[in-house]
Amino acid sequence: TSTQSISKKTDASLAPTASLVDRAREDFAKLAKIIQADKVKRAAAGFVAAATLATTALGPMDAQALTSADIRGLSYEQIKGTGLANRCPEVDVAKGTIKLDSNKKYKIVDMCIEPKSFQVEEEVFNKRKGTTVAEYVDTKLMTRATYTLTGITGPLEVDSDGLTFTEVDGIDYAATTVQLPGGERVPFLFTVKELVAKAGTPGGISTATEFGGDFKVPSYRAGTFLDPKGRGMTTGYDMAVALPAMEADGGEGQEELFKETNKVFQVTDGSIEMAVNKVDPETGEFAGVFVSEQLSDTDMGAKAPKKLLLKGVFYARVEESN
Repeated sequence: TSTQSISKKTDASLAPTASLVDRAREDFAKLAKIIQADKVKRAAAGFVAAATLATTALGPMDAQALTSADIRGLSYEQIKGTGLANRCPEVDVAKGTIKLDSNKKYKIVDMCIEPKSFQVEEEVFNKRKGTTVAEYVDTKLMTRATYTLTGITGPLEVDSDGLTFTEVDGIDYAATTVQLPGGERVPFLFTVKELVAKAGTPGGISTATEFGGDFKVPSYRAGTFLDPKGRGMTTGYDMAVALPAMEADGGEGQEELFKETNKVFQVTDGSIEMAVNKVDPETGEFAGVFVSEQLSDTDMGAKAPKKLLLKGVFYARVEESN
């Protein structure tokens, strides 16, 4: 009950606004053109390009992705150290419709979600107006090429109202850290756990299909984690040495001490919108762009979370369920 009450306090309105989604789609359109223009269609070319980019200032974020067939044709040695394991596959075909029958059962497999942009909401001072406004600012990625979610699977229900995808399994979380322009680092758990995404296209999946839904964001740390002073949620000390003196004032020190020592496992809410822009009816593959909002780490209840805005690309494949 204490976790639920704390979670309610930290939960914010995370549904992307219309203007936010519009801006994200414009960014995605530019991103799609860049990716399409620089696309590597052969395994050898992909290996050379990725290896070259890895040694430049562009970093692993700009290594080109390949189709699923190209990736299957690569050996471990060709992928090792290139960053390609962190890339989502692409779909060559841009038109068509994956027709779905409401009398059959389907599932989505091999879903991959790769962020391309990480932004954090910060209070920014407007010199002209002399006021402080909340804006999403660009950040620097501090995590190596291990932030992509992959292998996500779950049933896809088809009815008269549309499609409903429920996330069940897969590598559905990734511990990630970004750095703000001022140097502050923001850790968070990038995830889509327990995602329930719906689309209003009952006939199938096409370039007009848009999935959207909410998911859960678990705590960045688990119960057995100990902070530098040996305090934890299910183990460790209840209080750090030399800190009990803070209780004497009965004011701010009391509250600060309580937050540091009362470790809690917080579960917050997140939301995601996914727009399909490429479909291959023959293979059942589809890909597109996404925008996701969630909260950052709270240091097990000791700190206030920050809002995160993530933009990137996704890939998935639909097949009949036995």
